[in-house]
Amino acid sequence: MNKKLLIIIGILTLTVVGLVGYIAGNQSDNEAKQATKYTKSNKSANNSNSTSSTISTSSSTNEVVSTSDAERQLNSGQSIDGKIIDVEILNVVNASELGQNIQAGEHLNFYPAKQQYNLKTGEHIKFKVISVKSAVGSWLITGNVVK
Repeated sequence: MNKKLLIIIGILTLTVVGLVGYIAGNQSDNEAKQATKYTKSNKSANNSNSTSSTISTSSSTNEVVSTSDAERQLNSGQSIDGKIIDVEILNVVNASELGQNIQAGEHLNFYPAKQQYNLKTGEHIKFKVISVKSAVGSWLITGNVVK
C-alpha cells in the first residue's frame, strides 16, 4: 500500500475516535445537568412527600435487583445508587482501561473497587452500586462486590 494512503487512513481514524470521545463526554455532562434539574424540580414539587421518598430510598439500598431491572431503571432516568444488583457474568476483562470490567446485561459494565479473582462466565455475584455513568451507549457502574 502507498504510504500516503496509510497516513490518510490513520489521520481519519484518529479524527473519528476523537469526535466519538468528545461527543460521549459532552453527552454524559448534559445527562448529569438534566438529572440535577429533574431532581431539583421534583424536590420543590413534592415537599409534602419528602419523608416517604426518603424512607423508600433508604429501603431500596437493601433491595436486590436483576441486571435487566437495573438497566431498565437506568434507561428510564432512575438512580440505582446504593442498590445491590444480582449480576450474571457474561464476560470478565481483568485489565481494561478502567480496571477490571465485569460485563453483564445488554449494556452494563461493572467496575469493582477491588480486583475480583476467579470470576467465571455464567457465575452470579452481588454488586453494590456506588455511582453510574453513561458513555457511548453503555452504563459504567462502579461499586463493590458483596457476599
